[in-house]
This record gives sequence, C-alpha cells and structure tokens, in this order.
Amino acid sequence: MPADSTTIRIADATTLVVGQSRTFPLPDSEEQGFLIRTPAGLRAFRNKCRHWPVPLDMDDADFWNPEVGMIQCKVHGALFRGDDGQCVFGPCSGHPLIGFQVQEDGNDALVRIPESS
Repeated sequence: MPADSTTIRIADATTLVVGQSRTFPLPDSEEQGFLIRTPAGLRAFRNKCRHWPVPLDMDDADFWNPEVGMIQCKVHGALFRGDDGQCVFGPCSGHPLIGFQVQEDGNDALVRIPESS
C-alpha cells in the first residue's frame, strides 16, 4: 500500500457476515471509520453522513438495514448502497460516503486511509 497512507488492520474481518461491521479510529482524527460485509464483499467507509457531519450509527456500530439491504444513517434515514457507498435515498441523495480501499490478508482486513482523508 502507498507510503502516503496509513494502513489499519482489522482482525478476523473475514468472519463478518453480511450486515456485520466493525468501527475503527481514523488516524489523527476524532472520527471513526467502519468496515462492513456487504453482498459485494468487505467495504470500508468514513463514519460520517454526507448530509450533516454526524456518525451514521449513533455509536452502536450498526450500519446495516436488512430490510432494504443497504447502509443506513440512523439520524436522517438516508440509504447508501453497500458496494460503493452511493446515497440513493434521503437528504444527501447522489453523494457517496467517503470510501477506503480494503484488502484481505489471511483472516484480517487491511484498510488504507489516505493522508488527505
């Protein structure tokens, strides 16, 4: 992974089933990211709504709405596709979540956080 980034290891990430997630602290920030298993595989995003700068999960690490099969902001109800984080419903429609590269490494996942994040 490039030198102008930080890599975060998420242990046992391959054991996550669809809809399960783990949060992790972002480097040099008060914010978090989250790793989630979607039908398309493991994905990682910044835990911040694109409509208003609040965490999506209300601090419970639960991002997935199983009824619609999407990531949901618990504050505004916005829905984001799991494969690319694109908002398809709600006040931030058309604006994607900020995503991070994910690479599986054995049972773990490596999440690359660019310096400019």
